[in-house]
Amino acid sequence: MNRTIQSFLLVSVSLTFFSCATKPVQQGAFQKAKWETKAQIKNLKDGKTQSVSIDIYAIKNQRARFEISALLGYQVASVVMSPSEISYAIYPRKNFYFGRNSDEAFMHILNLPLYPMNLTHIAFDEPIQGPGWRCLLSATGLLSECENPQREITVTWSDRNEGKKRILIRGPAFEMQWIFPAPQTEVEFKPGLFTLKQPPGFKAIQIN
Repeated sequence: MNRTIQSFLLVSVSLTFFSCATKPVQQGAFQKAKWETKAQIKNLKDGKTQSVSIDIYAIKNQRARFEISALLGYQVASVVMSPSEISYAIYPRKNFYFGRNSDEAFMHILNLPLYPMNLTHIAFDEPIQGPGWRCLLSATGLLSECENPQREITVTWSDRNEGKKRILIRGPAFEMQWIFPAPQTEVEFKPGLFTLKQPPGFKAIQIN
């Protein structure tokens, strides 16, 4: 084999490897993932803003765990949910909530009437589910916006780049800027990850 052909093959292989290594994450092509996200939450009534980190562990349409912490790693809340059940601990208040998962289940954490599993749908780039929601796709076929006019809630996807994205969730009294890195899709979840028990000394409150 002459040197010209060898050089051509070497370049071709190198380009093939490079293109595979830098291939963008295919939205919806994975069933479980972990995200280490950042969010800025603003109360539109008093203008106060809080910055938090939100680690998400999720199996699509099945189970999810959210670990929410403030600056310097101060633990704010742990949330575990399935489509039908939810439990969460709010550490500063020492309250533990458990019960049926519904549009009102998150009102103790965020003043936002949003079905909590929809947060995992947002992470997986799936349409928000429930009565009154309508979603739009971008020219590339990815979600760009979901809106519920009756509840006055809008969710917008932007700044997409190889699995990274920015989410804006806006309600009547609440605004959340949510920054996602590319998902970690090669994950193995430990047994018990999607179970949350009442911490010692916490008051148990059942959600109806």
